[in-house]
Amino acid sequence: MYVKVKIWTSFLLIILVAGTLCACGSTAPEVPLPSETPSVTADRVEVVYFHRAQRCNSCIYAETGTRYALSTYFEDELASDKIIFRLVNLEDKENATIVEQYGAFTSSLFINTIIDGSDHIQEVKEIWFILGNDKAFIEIVKGKVEESLKEIPDGFK
Repeated sequence: MYVKVKIWTSFLLIILVAGTLCACGSTAPEVPLPSETPSVTADRVEVVYFHRAQRCNSCIYAETGTRYALSTYFEDELASDKIIFRLVNLEDKENATIVEQYGAFTSSLFINTIIDGSDHIQEVKEIWFILGNDKAFIEIVKGKVEESLKEIPDGFK
């Protein structure tokens, strides 16, 4: 009997801790980068971060790290719309089309290299394995964006 109580107590404690970590909300305002929607249909790289309405620390970290990498290393490309950053709430019904286009169902980072109007979408799953390692996180985002820019004409030199 004691063992069952101990197991159930441990199980409930784990669920409580996991729920607390994953369900923490953010009231921080969204700070847009220079361009969040494409102004032209030219070749470009779209960096799209999907999130839910309730955001955990890991989700906020991923967005913040992505924004930092883009604004630090790709300022000119953001200003010229060679790179577009989009922040998309998965749960907002107005975003249903883009959520379906990317196949997103949870917090996710995607890089879409658009060439001649064709999408080349790749999910950047590696970021979730290095949360908290700022240098590695930023290097992965920077490297993936550089690879995508090299694929578009006059994209990255």
